[in-house]
Amino acid sequence: RASLWRDGRLLASFKDGRATLPAYLDDHAFLIDGLVELAQTRFDVSMLHFAQELAELLLAHFEDRDSGGFYFTADDHEPLIHRPKPFSDDSTPSGNGVAARALLRLGWLLGETRYLDAAERALRAGWEAMSRYPSGHASLVTALEDWLHPVETVIVRGDGPQLAAWRDALAGYAPHRLVFFMDADAAGLPPALAAKIPGATPVAYVCRGMTCTAPIGSIELLRHELAATGP
Repeated sequence: RASLWRDGRLLASFKDGRATLPAYLDDHAFLIDGLVELAQTRFDVSMLHFAQELAELLLAHFEDRDSGGFYFTADDHEPLIHRPKPFSDDSTPSGNGVAARALLRLGWLLGETRYLDAAERALRAGWEAMSRYPSGHASLVTALEDWLHPVETVIVRGDGPQLAAWRDALAGYAPHRLVFFMDADAAGLPPALAAKIPGATPVAYVCRGMTCTAPIGSIELLRHELAATGP
């Protein structure tokens, strides 16, 4: 963000103190995905704002609104003979697959249906390719699983020192669950997160898709709620 973010746009290359070249689909998609992952380890509201800015750029400059999916280059990129819209995985996961998954997770976290709709359009656009050759489109298939079975999002709010026991309770391998720890006095939260009101002691909210539980005030009750759906 310090080196490759200029005037509200992302750049692709940095060398010898100089950033150049407009960023591509993969740069935006992978960075959004990474920000969502990082926010689970060390939450900072500025990460979410940055992820939102990147998501808005994807929708404004990369999305094919007529047929669904995302082009590899932005609409204001230099003219090319062909403007690709890659769905298959190569040496790295498909930009469309990662974008769809990241937009789904960010959309559910923030309650932003535009991100969910764009992800759905990308999955529909890639459906035929996934059906014919699923092993070559693993990132799209993974995003499709998230769309069909929304991830479980756990949001815990409380004072920092009080959250240690909650972190321990939620530690472990849970590939279909996102967990975010937010200080009770965190400012500047997006509306959907600001609505998760903290209590005098830590409280947790468990969201599945766009539906969230009432605040859960004990680790025992949280474990019981999570046990209902498994890891």
